[in-house]
Amino acid sequence: MQDIGTMPMLGESLTIGIPVRIDSKERKANLSAVVKHLSALQCRIIVLEADAHTNTDNIGSIDNVDYVYVEDTNTVFHRTRYINQLLLMSQTEIVAIWDTDVLVDYCQIFEALQEIRLGATIAYPYDGRFIMLSEELSTQTRRKLDFDYLRNLRMKSFLGRKLCGGAYLVHKQRYLQCGGENEHFTGWGPEDAERLHRVTILGHKACHISSGGLFHLYHPRGNNSGYQSKEDARRMREEFIKVCCMSPDELKSYILK
Repeated sequence: MQDIGTMPMLGESLTIGIPVRIDSKERKANLSAVVKHLSALQCRIIVLEADAHTNTDNIGSIDNVDYVYVEDTNTVFHRTRYINQLLLMSQTEIVAIWDTDVLVDYCQIFEALQEIRLGATIAYPYDGRFIMLSEELSTQTRRKLDFDYLRNLRMKSFLGRKLCGGAYLVHKQRYLQCGGENEHFTGWGPEDAERLHRVTILGHKACHISSGGLFHLYHPRGNNSGYQSKEDARRMREEFIKVCCMSPDELKSYILK
């Protein structure tokens, strides 16, 4: 792991937004570890928790972390809506959106940041490898964030193909021109793939960095880790297919509706 002390702090150049719905003790522990890791970058972090009641502990006590609570009694976590809110809350040109359970090495964040500065609208701070950690390894990783150790395990990527979820950086203005998050995805679904396809259809650059995987900490799969119903799955898939089949002009008109 690259020593954060040898790297420039991000300060006012980046905001990190983390949409949160705590549904297990593991998720809560993951959030604490992820915020602790990211806070060393000394950029603004916004943790937005949307739930019937708050479930986090002292997240906002860290100097560069803002905690926002939104009362939401809906059993389905409308993640895309809250990501759009995080984008609007962010005052920097570049914004990172981060899941509560994912970790990447600092140098990968800097590489993705550079891609945005060079013209990308969206950049993923990993090379597409999405590595799922076991419950035991996740506990160990939360105690000691040792990326050299994790890389040396040579674990296979989830699903065996390049993925585009978990964490991404965007140029805020250009991404909002692409519609921001598609709020038709009201819960868990193919929004990660739709986001990537929509940006590229509109002629914007999207990229993964050249090296370094993303590590996903274990948590039980709750109500918001899958489709809510067969009808919900059908509707989400139809939205994804509809967007992917649009021409750039059709998509621009669709975004404005």
